[in-house]
Amino acid sequence: MTKKLLFTLLSFAIFSISYSQQEATDYISNLDEPSAIINKGNILYVQGPKKLYEINTASGSPTANVIYTAAANFYMNNLAISGNILYISEENYDEVANQAFGCRIIALDLNNPGAPVNVIYTTPNYVSALAITGSTIYFASEFEVALDDYTVQIQKIDVNNPVATVVVNNLAEDEEANDMAFYNNNLMISVGGVQKVFGFDTTETVINVSEYLTGLNYNKGLFVNGNNVFIADGNRIGTKPLNLPTPLTFVAQNTIYKDNNNGTPFNANFRDVVLIGDKLYMTLLNQGKVVTVQDATLSNNKFSQDLKGVSVYNSKTALIISGLENNQLASIYTLSGQLITSKELSAGENSIDISSYSHGAYIIRLGSKSFKFIK
Repeated sequence: MTKKLLFTLLSFAIFSISYSQQEATDYISNLDEPSAIINKGNILYVQGPKKLYEINTASGSPTANVIYTAAANFYMNNLAISGNILYISEENYDEVANQAFGCRIIALDLNNPGAPVNVIYTTPNYVSALAITGSTIYFASEFEVALDDYTVQIQKIDVNNPVATVVVNNLAEDEEANDMAFYNNNLMISVGGVQKVFGFDTTETVINVSEYLTGLNYNKGLFVNGNNVFIADGNRIGTKPLNLPTPLTFVAQNTIYKDNNNGTPFNANFRDVVLIGDKLYMTLLNQGKVVTVQDATLSNNKFSQDLKGVSVYNSKTALIISGLENNQLASIYTLSGQLITSKELSAGENSIDISSYSHGAYIIRLGSKSFKFIK
């Protein structure tokens, strides 16, 4: 039951500010209102309302390539990824009539992004955020209880049998859930309107929602790496270990790029955040930018203690990683450095299908560690 301590013991307000945060600098510009950002290995996927961009951060000259454009009267809200499938929540909205017709969750095959998307689920409600574990998608659904009065429900569906089940009936009232992220079996939900991150253990028979972080400031996106969470909190990025009762440490900020409120400029707020290696990538919606901060203290080396007991072995058909304590992104490369596949692993889902691989040697990378195996 130690994982329950994540949400039952670590609820406190954040008052202090660390002054070690670095200034974010421009990485990619001229995007269309970039909001949610997610990664698969070194590849970033950045979501605007109509365009989905792909950015290879390993490239010496990174560019934002549009790999998907939402259909007429559909607008993207949030992203989740599992293997080669990207799940996207989209609102059906008629701008001319100023009328909304609910939302849908679609699946985009990243190996063939030009193919028609697969509509997984439709609902008359607004779906503002989603996250996936195994084959189960959790999503935040705004259920209208009266005119201009709604409550946020957390629901779940199985991608193979998409019938919705209500998990949490009333997470918040009249405030949008901005993002979701998993830490082991715990689902964290960022609700900036109430300046809180909520959470609960999805394996519990009776769901008990706790306030994981409070006293935040316009918090939006979440990203989990090993035992650490990164939070887009206004114009700053905060981080903390999820297994320790410590406050946020602020490691990045934006005081350069300004938004405008009725003629008054203010520091543009981050909408989402991702960590790859020792670089943070953040979105600034109104600026049309992805910005970045590089800091060796943010490197995956910081999380190497999670991999001390890990071992790797393989049969002819599967690669098995034992000893995982927390979710880890595993990436397999050829000896020449070509990325073959990436998959998020956990103690309960710790194998990768290698039955189609040619005979030879490969490298699997977990956090800061690399292992060689032979098929």
